[in-house]
This record gives sequence, structure tokens and C-alpha cells, in this order.
Amino acid sequence: MQNTNSNSTVWYKQFWPWFLLVPLIVTVIVGITMLTLSIKFFDGTVNDNYYKEGLAINQVLQRDRTAAELNMAADMKVDELTGEVVLTLAGQLQSWPEQLRLQMINPTRATLDYEIALSQISNNHYRGQLEKIPQNFWYMDVSPVADNTWRLKGGSKFPATEAIIFKAGAQQ
Repeated sequence: MQNTNSNSTVWYKQFWPWFLLVPLIVTVIVGITMLTLSIKFFDGTVNDNYYKEGLAINQVLQRDRTAAELNMAADMKVDELTGEVVLTLAGQLQSWPEQLRLQMINPTRATLDYEIALSQISNNHYRGQLEKIPQNFWYMDVSPVADNTWRLKGGSKFPATEAIIFKAGAQQ
């Protein structure tokens, strides 16, 4: 005879199937979430041509050495309301450049990088206008537009209440 009074329950009311299935289900949900976020918020590569950048490093270092030999330095003030930039350049140049290039370099997102032109207003004083008032920390490079023979580097947390100092080859 068969025993019809067994204590069997349906599978979904037992512990072991859920013990085995829950980690798998959670893993699939987390994987799909991470894939969705990575596609939606793709931030790209900072520099997609590493080999070319590696070859150009000597030219960049030469620009820093030239600025050091000329005792170049600068200080810059940024009006936090209007975004006006006033830069004072110092060094042993034969003549002051008519225009300077200020590169605003975001440390984490290359897509936010931009540059502005600083026009000479008198001897070693230059003025320009930022596209937008930066927030948080930014690296900055200053170089002449015409010949690009030297470069000054600096960095600051914005909004900057004090003057930002640029030095030859200095990384803030």
C-alpha cells in the first residue's frame, strides 16, 4: 500500500531552493543595473592616443624647462560673479606676448576641458572671460598663443578667493 499521509510541501515553500536561487537572482539584477548605468553615464577615455602622448612628453618638458630658465611666473585672479580673469605675468622675456592661452583642465573628465584667450591690456597684464565659473579643483596651463615655447602650470579649488599662482613645471 501507498502511504498518502506524507509531509511533502511544494518546492517554493522549502528553504533550500531559495537558498540557492536568491544569490543568482540578486547577481543578475546587480549585473543588469551596472550595465545600464555604464551605458547611460559613459564618461569616455581621458586620452585615447597614449602612444602619441608618450612621444610628445619631451616637447612638453622642454616648454617647462624654458619657462624655468626665463624665471617665468604668474598670478591670476578670477571674479567669482562675472568670471573675468586678470593675469599678471612675470619673467625675463624680451617682449610680452599679445595673447596667452589659458587651458582649464578638469582632473577627472576630459569632456569638461576648455581653453580661453587672455588678451594683453598693458605690458604684462592680461584679461579674459571664463565660459562658466568653475567649481571644485581644476588644473590650469598658461602659454603664449603665438609661439608656444613655454608653459606655466597651476591649479586651484574654485571659487578661488585668493590669487592663483602659476609656476614653471609646478603641479599644485
